[in-house]
Amino acid sequence: MDEAEGERGTIARQDKASGSPLLLAIVIVSHAMNHLQMSALPVLYPDLLNEFNLSYVELGLLRSASSFASGFPQMFVGLLRRWVPGRVLLGVGNLISSSMTVLASLARSFQQFLAFRIVGGVAGSPQHPVGTSLVTTNIDPSWRGRVLGLNLAVPSLASTVAPLIAAALMIPLGWRMTIRVITIPAFVSAFIILLFVRERRESYGEPGESPSFKGFLAALRNRNVLAISGVRTAMAFRMGVRAFIPLYFIDVLGLGTGLSSVLYSLMISGSVVGPFFWGYLSDRMRRKPLVLGVLACSSLLFLGLGHVRGIPLLATVLFLIGFMAQTVVAQSILADSTERAQLDQIFGFYYTLGFTLGSLSSVVFAYVVELFGFGLGFNYIAVVTAISIIPALFITEPRTTIQL
Repeated sequence: MDEAEGERGTIARQDKASGSPLLLAIVIVSHAMNHLQMSALPVLYPDLLNEFNLSYVELGLLRSASSFASGFPQMFVGLLRRWVPGRVLLGVGNLISSSMTVLASLARSFQQFLAFRIVGGVAGSPQHPVGTSLVTTNIDPSWRGRVLGLNLAVPSLASTVAPLIAAALMIPLGWRMTIRVITIPAFVSAFIILLFVRERRESYGEPGESPSFKGFLAALRNRNVLAISGVRTAMAFRMGVRAFIPLYFIDVLGLGTGLSSVLYSLMISGSVVGPFFWGYLSDRMRRKPLVLGVLACSSLLFLGLGHVRGIPLLATVLFLIGFMAQTVVAQSILADSTERAQLDQIFGFYYTLGFTLGSLSSVVFAYVVELFGFGLGFNYIAVVTAISIIPALFITEPRTTIQL
């Protein structure tokens, strides 16, 4: 291929990958509004424990059940896009999910609260696989890491301010009204997706390139898909630990609700900077060393978390825990290693592994904490993170490093 042909091929790929900026923006904002709701809940957990007289294990059950409900259906969401545009799946799903969150705030028993959270989780299941696929297929590949980073960074920003908003609202309004207020932005973004966003037909597949089960099985045999799936499987067993950290601040370190919320937000703020930083690097250098380095550092940070007492050092460790985000690099590898028509199903499989297996992690972590304390619980998370390095060793670089 000569230089002219190469240039035309690049332009063609860029034209095919470029999409509506409004679509990209609203998908990312919708993702952020989801995180705003979810990240406000841990600040409310102490009130929930008192209201419904719950133990740590029961709280872990709540998180596990809602995580499983939102995670397992993601495996099959991609198939729906043969008939339903992604924006409709996102908009309707978020409307139902937000409605269930409002109903949960009206619950008079733990069982009612749990039931509404489960239904809401199922309704919200399209957000991650469909949203990530829309972002991936509507951007030039050379910008993929940075845009995927934004798709994680902006929701993390919402997660950063959510505990502060929840803590400020909870004092005058109580936990029930606080939940209702924080669902309003999610309702608004869902209506915007449905009413104002127009998705190009080719972004969710022409008949000839629709997702299929046979193609999905073929994609699963890809070495990078297997390696990233292995990393995701191991990391699933540390999902949910962050939600317990405010309880650690209050019950073990004896910190007040205000300071605990600030520290928790500081940890989440690391997740704002981290994804875009690692996404930026992943567009410019080899990705395998990035994944291995982030996992190793994350393991060491959790190993030290249970031994840190001074507020300045604790704040530093928490920020770095949030900063070490390998997910955006892993998603970039998946996107470069998978055919366009199978992206929804592969991302659905990726998120299903995390949320389904991760639904067990909250109960396991809560059980460890209940019996042995938070110190050993954080050591458990460190070991799980270290184990995830093993499948990451089998990652191969799917494309030549892009120099911009």
